[in-house]
Amino acid sequence: GEVTMSASPAPDRRIAPRSPSSGRVEISFADPHPVSLEADLLETSSTGFRAAHTCKNLAPGLEVHFRRSNCAGQARVIWTHVLEDRRVSGFILL
Repeated sequence: GEVTMSASPAPDRRIAPRSPSSGRVEISFADPHPVSLEADLLETSSTGFRAAHTCKNLAPGLEVHFRRSNCAGQARVIWTHVLEDRRVSGFILL
């Protein structure tokens, strides 16, 4: 059989179907001062979302407030991948 390498560093434990998404998401948090940034929405699901940004402070475990066109709420950063100067983070809804 053929072996394919997965781009994912861990087994895929995500249970909700994901759909590619686009648009902007505003993310804000206190670290310790209020920070607000715009990120590019990449993917959404019923349990979270993935977004690209340039913020160095979005570390796993950080709780943030997010707002996008049709919803807003609280989320937690689960992971952040860094590729050159571009960062992609995965968020889970709280």
